[in-house]
Parts: sequence; C-alpha cells; structure tokens
Amino acid sequence: MTDQILNILKFVLLGLLYLFFARVLWAVWSEVRTPAQRPVAQQRQAVTAAAQRPKESKRSLKAKRSSSRVPKGKKGRAARLVILEPKARRGTTVGIQGEITLGRDPNSTIVIDDDGYISQLHLRIFEHDGQPMVEDLGSTNGTFHNGNKLVGTKLLHKGDRLQVGTTVIEAQ
Repeated sequence: MTDQILNILKFVLLGLLYLFFARVLWAVWSEVRTPAQRPVAQQRQAVTAAAQRPKESKRSLKAKRSSSRVPKGKKGRAARLVILEPKARRGTTVGIQGEITLGRDPNSTIVIDDDGYISQLHLRIFEHDGQPMVEDLGSTNGTFHNGNKLVGTKLLHKGDRLQVGTTVIEAQ
C-alpha cells in the first residue's frame, strides 16, 4: 500500500509542477504580448479628427520644429534630449530644465503611452550640482544608458543615448 501512495504522490507532484510552469508561461506571455488596441469608437474619433485637421506640408512641419528650438549645451554639458527612435517621434526635443519624467503616465513630462515595455513612471532626469543625472525609477524592463543597463543614477553627458523600451533618446 505504501508503493501505491508514493505513486499517487508522484503524480500529484508532477501535476503541481506542470501547473507552476503553466503559470510562469502565462506571466511571461502577458508581459511580452503587444498592448491592447484602442476601442473602435476612439479609433473613429482619431480618424475624423485627423481628417478635419488641415494638411500641412513637410516644409511647415520643419518650420514648426525649428521654431521651438531648445538651446544646445555648452562645455560638454547636455541641455536637451532628442528622440531618435521610433520614426513617429523622431526629432522631438525636450530641454533639460528642472525634473523630467518619462513614462506612460499622462502626468509625465515625456508621455509614451503606445509602448508596452515602458512603465507608468519609467525614469527621471534631474539636475544635481548643475549636471544632468538620469535615474531609473524601478521600471520592469529597465533603462539602458549607452547600451548598458542603468543601475542607480548616472551623469548624463552630451552624446549619451538612453533606451527605454523601443524609444531611443540622445542627450545633446
């Protein structure tokens, strides 16, 4: 009878092990999958709003970008952030003044709500003794500073690149 009980316990343990692996796979899948699509009503509103907006030429778009120039840094100090990737946001510039937060939260300075790899409050950039510093705010997927995972805070120099999800930002 003890052999029968041991066999039953083996099968129970094997079943629990399979349930554990299924749960791990489900957690990984829910983190990796793409964010949910917007409801159809919101898509229709966005399409009608875009159709009602007057068409702008490439020249007027370039003029808009250059009219809101942010000063360049002096003496190797970064004074602005420029988004390089993705193409939809390329060229967007934000001056480094005070504290800048980046994330999906609408209250962030830089809001990126269409990237599932970015946390609500992902990172912050602040000035310390007149030098810009970058800090990861405990994000799930991390922040990469010049290709290395950011741990703690680091000084931000001209030419440094930050990668947050699929977004690449350069300090200038």
